[in-house]
Amino acid sequence: MWLAFKFVRPSLPILSGFATWIIARACNAPFEHSVVAAFSMGLSTIGASIYHYGGANWMYTRKDERFKFKNPQIVMLVGLIFFALSIGIAGQCLPNKACMWISIGNAILIAAYSATLSAHWKTKNITMGVVCATPVLMGWQAGTMTHPIAIWAMIFALIAHLSREIIKDVNDIIANHGRRVTLPMRIGKEGALQIAGGLLVIAMLFAFGMMQFAGNIFQILAFSFSIGLLLVTVRILLLHKKTGSCDMLIHLSVGLMIMALL
Repeated sequence: MWLAFKFVRPSLPILSGFATWIIARACNAPFEHSVVAAFSMGLSTIGASIYHYGGANWMYTRKDERFKFKNPQIVMLVGLIFFALSIGIAGQCLPNKACMWISIGNAILIAAYSATLSAHWKTKNITMGVVCATPVLMGWQAGTMTHPIAIWAMIFALIAHLSREIIKDVNDIIANHGRRVTLPMRIGKEGALQIAGGLLVIAMLFAFGMMQFAGNIFQILAFSFSIGLLLVTVRILLLHKKTGSCDMLIHLSVGLMIMALL
């Protein structure tokens, strides 16, 4: 079971919780509600990571490595405990019960993803794109008003993470062989990189749309730098036909876009 905790990157629950907190504050959530929503999302992220490592057909693959668990049911149980904590906190401490249902939805999606949805690129990538956009949705629902940028930010995060999932599939093509059918396996690495780059171009359009809500020089600079990172990523994908550091660049771009709302 310790192996599952080893693979829960601390940055994931921290970043998802931070994004939830920022969006919640932008949507006029009281400070305590924004903190609770962020904590609930962080727990959900930890639960998702641990459950998937135990539930993905008894084996977790990453790049060209494969890691087996002796007792995957115990790993899955630990993941479910974190999901239950996330759901309970959201349900008991946040006035909008939509937050609780978001946590429940995440748990259901990850369970289905580990069992069957990760087997094919269509359901795999869409599911992860939706899950990665839920921090924005959680923050939005924790607030008392709808900031007009929330919807833009959610769609931006969804599309950017769809692209990121395709890039990860290119990197993990060896490990995924014989385990699942991914987009690079179906149309080749170059075709997959072109689609990933095209999705980022669409994400940039939404990023440009979000700039209309910039109210100060910090937000303008953050939005601009975020778009610049996406431009660099698209160049790497489409011109150099490599993945390079694209995964990290997308993470930075999405993070900057969210931080601009501080």
